[in-house]
Amino acid sequence: MLDLTAVGAIDVHCHPWRNGDLLARDPASFEDRTTMMGMCLISSGQVDEKLDRHLAMLTDSTPLALTMRRRLAEHLGCEPTREAVAAARRAALEADPSRYNGALLEEADIVGLIYDEGYPQPTIPREEFAEASGAKVHRVARIEPFIVELIEGVGSYAELEDAFLEKLEGAVADPAMVAFKSVIAYRTGLDIGDPTLEERERAFERWRADGFRETRENAKPVRDALLRRTLEVAKANDRPVHVHCGGGDPDVVLAHARPKDLFPLLAEHSDQPIVLIHTGWPWVEEGAYVASVLPHVYLDVSVMVPWASLAIDQKLEVLLGAAPPAKVLYGSDEASEPEVIWLSAQVAREALGRVLGTAIDRRWLNESEARAIGRGVLGQNALRLHGIGH
Repeated sequence: MLDLTAVGAIDVHCHPWRNGDLLARDPASFEDRTTMMGMCLISSGQVDEKLDRHLAMLTDSTPLALTMRRRLAEHLGCEPTREAVAAARRAALEADPSRYNGALLEEADIVGLIYDEGYPQPTIPREEFAEASGAKVHRVARIEPFIVELIEGVGSYAELEDAFLEKLEGAVADPAMVAFKSVIAYRTGLDIGDPTLEERERAFERWRADGFRETRENAKPVRDALLRRTLEVAKANDRPVHVHCGGGDPDVVLAHARPKDLFPLLAEHSDQPIVLIHTGWPWVEEGAYVASVLPHVYLDVSVMVPWASLAIDQKLEVLLGAAPPAKVLYGSDEASEPEVIWLSAQVAREALGRVLGTAIDRRWLNESEARAIGRGVLGQNALRLHGIGH
């Protein structure tokens, strides 16, 4: 096993929080909120009291939740039970939430967070998140909230596009904004078309008449065109674009969420950096193939890390073996509790150490080469791609 404990991590994909919101949540359901199912049900607004009880039962058999319980108990100095961890965590948060969160990130050697401002809403300003986390943070501007903010106040697609471009240029003017992000996979799917201006205008009129319901017939031509405008602004201003790719919350358009669906657009824009957020999980092999043939497609391992748990090593072997490792980025996709950022960094280092250690044993790499790959995945690749100096 290759020891990567001293390598600082840059989390390329996480979500911000307010410390007051952490304190407002039920301490007893903390573990449930850290599971993939719990996080996704919460973010899509699909939790109720009956489902809470079922979710708690499922949590008690989930490897990620069980290792979270043991490791956090050790960090907090309490018994490794659901109740003891919840109580000790609550006490630490009540005493000083910023100190508690800062200590978690320091222990996990997390030296920077690149956060998606699109969730939760309303947007949490960068300065507020920096204070809440105690970390150096960098902003990713998600385009979908821009669209929501604008559509009710414009009379045509042309007006919407002009106002949208102003929003993009305003985001670019912020030096802390290091990338754009789209979750069009949740709205109308990744099979991006290239509608004519007339098609965009007609679609916008139908969409407005339909109360702006998210349908592929009406919303898709508008959203496809605005994503294309985003790519143009990003390229002109030397910013990468992050695109959610793969599964996610229950409301994702799963029939059109795979890397293969996005491939025509990626090939068309093969000269600019685009990050497949989540690598297309669970279609990891498909994402790895795409990144192996298109030079500026990058892969973020979040969701696979940490929630694939027992399968993480296998999938990392696929990614690092098939795609250039210089294009593989570490991320946690924390969207519920800051402890996920802490645990994910530990899990990622350990899994990378095992996978790269095996590569040394099998004579694919020497130790120096393997360590360079590990440093790249954990942070250096993200810093280089986003033009960040640490």
